[in-house]
Parts: sequence; structure tokens; C-alpha cells
Amino acid sequence: MKYRILVLNGQRLVERFEDNKWKTVRSYKAGSLKGGIYNIFMAKDGNINEVIEGILVHSTKEEIFLRCNFGFVRYDIPQKFKLPEIGSAVTVMFDHDEIKLQKIELKRQLKHTI
Repeated sequence: MKYRILVLNGQRLVERFEDNKWKTVRSYKAGSLKGGIYNIFMAKDGNINEVIEGILVHSTKEEIFLRCNFGFVRYDIPQKFKLPEIGSAVTVMFDHDEIKLQKIELKRQLKHTI
């Protein structure tokens, strides 16, 4: 299934592509996430050997999606994992095969184009 995040008017809509149309599955408050279309279906699996900085765009019970300088990255997370607010800048790293998220302040702003 293809999913994307559509952020506009203070709302974050999760949309699924079915029957050649985008249909809204769920809506949330946008929080600090900037307006735009986030095609999270294009996310690559995260590498446990890399440290990644990015913006937390979406999370489910099993995974998180980050927007980085080079696109979107997806990571699997444990069931009871405490996440920062959607739209926060985070660093993802692994310590003994255990994922760790750390909230950071970005030194430079990531450009987002539609």
C-alpha cells in the first residue's frame, strides 16, 4: 500500500492510494510539521550503521518515518517506544541493535519543495 502525509491548515492527513485515488485514512493535528505533501511510500529502510538526522514526519505502532536531506527513511521501532512530537528534529542511532532517538535543534533548515 502507498501512504502519504498531507499537511495543510493545521491538519496532518494520512492518505492511502487505492482505486487510482488518494483517500484520507486518518487525520491528526499538524503540530510543528510544515505544510506540504510527504510521500512516505518512497522511504528507504534505515541502516543500523548510520546516524541519521531528520524531521519526524509520521509514526505508527511498528515504524517511524523521517524526512532527511536525501529523502525519507523508515525505521522499525519496539512496541512501547516513547517518541518526541511529530515535526521534531531528531537523531536516530543504534546502540547494541537497539534504536535510540534524541531530540535535537537543527543547525540549518531542511529545504522542502513540492
